[in-house]
Amino acid sequence: MNIVRTIFLALGAIFALLLVSVGIVGYLITGPAPTCAAGETEVSAEAAASLDRKIEALRRDIDEGSGGDMVSLLITEREAASKLDQLAKAGELPVEVSHIQIRFDDGTIGGCALIGFLIDVQVAIQAKMGVDEQGQPETTVESLNLGRLSIPSTLVDQVMIAIMRQLDERWQSIPIELRDITIGDGKLTVIGEIR
Repeated sequence: MNIVRTIFLALGAIFALLLVSVGIVGYLITGPAPTCAAGETEVSAEAAASLDRKIEALRRDIDEGSGGDMVSLLITEREAASKLDQLAKAGELPVEVSHIQIRFDDGTIGGCALIGFLIDVQVAIQAKMGVDEQGQPETTVESLNLGRLSIPSTLVDQVMIAIMRQLDERWQSIPIELRDITIGDGKLTVIGEIR
């Protein structure tokens, strides 16, 4: 009888620890991300259409320009958030996304969104963007949070390496060599030279 009682006590203790662990993880993941303190970026179909027009104008400038001509693209926080919201509503993003916030401030891109996994999780990212020596975009993720839980930089770095490999192939097909990326005052400006 003592053996049965001991087994049930051990199983009860393990089950209690499991419940406490699930509760702690649930608390960390479902809470607000610490970098999402700013208000929500207003999204609109007009702002998404404005970004589409700017991108189309950039394509025309590239097609009509010649080697050495400079081209630029200016994106506002509202345009970026609106375009991402439009893509999310059309189901063109790999996960369900809502409540998108974008911030372009002091050389940093900040983003927040509610991601629908099995449960809704607020995800926040802060990254710096620049141009490397070969005129290619260079992105450094400074922080990534799932709710209150900060993702370790080693994991973020591995994911970014995989993403950048895929983007490098696409980037090679664009006849632009980047000269500068400026982020601040709610705007992201990309300046490049036609190859």
